[in-house]
Amino acid sequence: MPIPWRKLYFVFVALALFFIGAALDNTVIDLLIMLFFAGYAIAKPKNSLLILFTYFPIRPFLLEFNPALKGIGDIIIFALLFRVLLMYRKDLKKLFQFYWFEYAFFGFLIVGAVSAYLTGVSLTAIIFQIRGFLLFYLVFYIARRLHITKEDINKFILTTLIMTFLICIHGMVEKLSLRGVFLPQSWQDMPLSATNRIRIYGMTGNPNVLAYYLSFSIIIIMYFRNRFTGKWLWLTYISLACLFGVWSLTYSRGTWIAFALALAIYVVVARKWNFLKPLLISLAAGVILIAVPVSIGTSIVENTDFGKEKKEKQSQYDDSEGSFKDRLGSTIDKETREQSSQSGRIWIVSKGFEIYLDHPIIGTGFATFGDGATLSYDSPIYDDYGIEREFFSDNQYIQIITQTGAVGVILFAIFLLNMLYHIWKKRNETLLGPVLLAVLLAAYAAGMVYNIWEGDSFTIFYFAMLGYLLNMRPEHEYDL
Repeated sequence: MPIPWRKLYFVFVALALFFIGAALDNTVIDLLIMLFFAGYAIAKPKNSLLILFTYFPIRPFLLEFNPALKGIGDIIIFALLFRVLLMYRKDLKKLFQFYWFEYAFFGFLIVGAVSAYLTGVSLTAIIFQIRGFLLFYLVFYIARRLHITKEDINKFILTTLIMTFLICIHGMVEKLSLRGVFLPQSWQDMPLSATNRIRIYGMTGNPNVLAYYLSFSIIIIMYFRNRFTGKWLWLTYISLACLFGVWSLTYSRGTWIAFALALAIYVVVARKWNFLKPLLISLAAGVILIAVPVSIGTSIVENTDFGKEKKEKQSQYDDSEGSFKDRLGSTIDKETREQSSQSGRIWIVSKGFEIYLDHPIIGTGFATFGDGATLSYDSPIYDDYGIEREFFSDNQYIQIITQTGAVGVILFAIFLLNMLYHIWKKRNETLLGPVLLAVLLAAYAAGMVYNIWEGDSFTIFYFAMLGYLLNMRPEHEYDL
């Protein structure tokens, strides 16, 4: 790797500050950390953009210790935006050059906000939800306007490797300790069903989020692997094996399907399959050398006094045994289908269409049905429709249909399809084109089971890579 480790000082400084802030939970220290990151973003914008890839994957973990750290990402992004505005202050035209998908996205946000206001949603809740959608679009806006060099790309690769090792090692410790070590107490005491106790949640706090974060890490390492030679090449494959081991232990069925779909799309579009051999070897190595030993080790720990005590605490919700077979079998068994129709995904979709039929034009607005804001703020429509619990829709499309109606659906469709059009145009110019094409089409499918466009770990990678693609120069190309 043609870059000395000392040039990654900012990654280690950022991680140190994150963990110091989480451990001390002191208002003055929190303020100083925020001011440091704001100032550093203005002084070193490209390094600060990379710091976002160290912060957001572990943000849920940090916030369990110190909720005041939740503003770090926002501060860095808005400081970067300020720096970009300064950079282009003498060329304002470039600040207002937008693609059609950007205009559609702005329109979608306006419709959701106006509809929410008319429904009676508080201004705070509306801003909260707009922030969830807008923040990572700003990463695209910023990345598209920065001058990215080969050195910046190398820093990005190594930053991804560092965070991947950190998150994977933590995940294996979590699994082997039965969620008893290096986790917030609230996570240690969380009651889990049998099929969820076998899963690694990681520092993301969610096995599905962890799975698609690791999926992006796999894509990045594979795409840039030809940058590695000699001992660095071994680091690549060790990283991939470690990744696949933890990735398989998330038991994230939806992510596995989306990843396989993206893989198939890439092969068809790029007409390249030479990467399949090292990828499959890494997958097999990860399962055999990481996943299986960790699972066996976990079974041994479960039979100790410590393990029996932990299992008793965690099985308050369900004291049955869980296994890989049970996890996959629960996808289609009769009991799962009945639960889904009564309170799960089928019920959510059915209830969403019921609300949509009463508000077909612009919907009920943001912060009214199954989005991030409804988990923090009361929805004004839940009582009217007999909804007695907070929930994530786990389906991006029913959320958009319900909250923004026909107008929002059209605008969001333009947003998705116009991005696809611009990526498609790049498919023969750079291999990153087919990669992102596959990622976007897989995201279309993932949107049926996740709120994918609200997920930090997906959107920060996707929008940063899209901004880089649309700002890419020939000298940046690498072979996959």
